Amino acid sequence: MRKFLLAGSMIAALFILSASFAKAQVTVIPNGTNIPAGGSGVGTPAQTANVTTTIATILDLAVTTGATVPINFPDINSLDNGVTVSGAVSLTFRSNLPWFVNVAANTTNFTGGDANTPMPSTILSYRLGNTVTYIPFTTTASSVVGITGAKAARGAGTIGVDYYMNPRYDFGPGNYAISLTYTISNL
Repeated sequence: MRKFLLAGSMIAALFILSASFAKAQVTVIPNGTNIPAGGSGVGTPAQTANVTTTIATILDLAVTTGATVPINFPDINSLDNGVTVSGAVSLTFRSNLPWFVNVAANTTNFTGGDANTPMPSTILSYRLGNTVTYIPFTTTASSVVGITGAKAARGAGTIGVDYYMNPRYDFGPGNYAISLTYTISNL
């Protein structure tokens, strides 16, 4: 039989080593097991994150073609029958609300031409591209697309507007001009 003598520092090392093995515990949780919320050492397995956003009101209208539309009367035939300009104006719209578009002449009369016989805005008419009825321009806004009670659906696209003008022989020769305002609205 053999005997071993342990010195003091060796006894302390064995004690620390055995104490370390005694404290280590491993818990295995099998797959599919519900992990309890809270509790010591388990943690919180699910968290909630919230997202907020703000979308601005968009009612955008641009004259993409037809910012200046020449309508000329170079001969008898054009004065007898008037002049139609199909697709005179293209309006590009973008709206995230139901919308409608109105148009109005900025002044009652054209500028220029014969000052003794001013040409009224009503000599010029419009229609939504290729519809039947032309509507004379006045300083009171009138509908191009939709109305307050029957708005177009939100979205984006292009509207074509035709012009018709027939001054006949009621106005003297010269250059005439008028400004028109197209407005997109939801109200």
